[in-house]
Amino acid sequence: MLRVGGEIDSFCTRCQMTLAHTIHALVAGRPIKVECNTCHGIHRFRGDAGLPSPSKSRSTPARPARERPVTVSFDAALREKRLETALRYSPRETYRLDQVIEHPTFGLGWVSAIRDASKIEVTFRTEVKVLVQGKG
Repeated sequence: MLRVGGEIDSFCTRCQMTLAHTIHALVAGRPIKVECNTCHGIHRFRGDAGLPSPSKSRSTPARPARERPVTVSFDAALREKRLETALRYSPRETYRLDQVIEHPTFGLGWVSAIRDASKIEVTFRTEVKVLVQGKG
């Protein structure tokens, strides 16, 4: 019987292996949150092998298959942007969505989200950074 604090095998996203996990949360008798006993990463439960399926009083229609997400490289995404309008980053400037900027530390990137009047999210090659704008 499964219980909070008990152990179960689950796929660990950090270790990239199926390992023993400690159950942190159950819903309807099924684990939903687990902690890897190896790396101590906490994540949602991944792996229904060996678990009894929940009993259902009526049948439910089958879900349509999920489409696999399309992965686009940073360079391919950047080529679709207007590189000739790239501006050197300054916290005093105000930027618009999809505008290409050149940061002195992070290099080329584009504005992927505008959080509010003073913050933007910029996608660079290695990560997404939150930068200030309109300070001046």
